[in-house]
Amino acid sequence: MEDQTILANDPEFGNVTVCPGGVVHVNLVHVSLKFGPSDFVRLSDLMTKARSSFENRQRPRNAKPRLQLVSSEDAEDSAPETQD
Repeated sequence: MEDQTILANDPEFGNVTVCPGGVVHVNLVHVSLKFGPSDFVRLSDLMTKARSSFENRQRPRNAKPRLQLVSSEDAEDSAPETQD
């Protein structure tokens, strides 16, 4: 990673770097993604829109988040099961 330029860094979460060839690397704790420059810009735009929608959504005051586990194999065959 010596030849890569760090664009952003969060020691507890990950970083974004760009290598001399122009590929943008998004390195998170357990995931690493690589994008060409134009696709990285598209991802950034998508995340900006998602963040805006996320921050502007209406949620009940005392809402609790719900976790749903869905197997990719079963996702098309049946609705996900939830636990209360």
